[in-house]
Amino acid sequence: MTLDLYLDKTDDELFELLGAGLLDDGLGISPADRGANRRFGKQWFEHKHRDLQRKICHQERVQGLLGTTGSDRVLDTAAVYEVLQHLGEEPATAGVLAVLVARIGLGSFCANAPAPS
Repeated sequence: MTLDLYLDKTDDELFELLGAGLLDDGLGISPADRGANRRFGKQWFEHKHRDLQRKICHQERVQGLLGTTGSDRVLDTAAVYEVLQHLGEEPATAGVLAVLVARIGLGSFCANAPAPS
């Protein structure tokens, strides 16, 4: 699994892949399927935002990146991917989520992160 597969995708494409993976649907062929997968992926991501913050933001690997003044999306993506993999997330889902979180920016994504359960 390589993160390079996801880095050049648009957010819409990433949400489509996320939705398809979560629905175990594969990538839909028709525009309606792709649109439904994209909407599902985006809604799921928004609904799970706090839970994802809880899982990601308090990890030592991510904490070390939060205090830096510069942001390196590739480094941030790799760190989030490692954390999600360590927590048992399926590789493709971890890759998509890592890119989406890095695009938001770790500082922004982790702002006001709830304490881990």
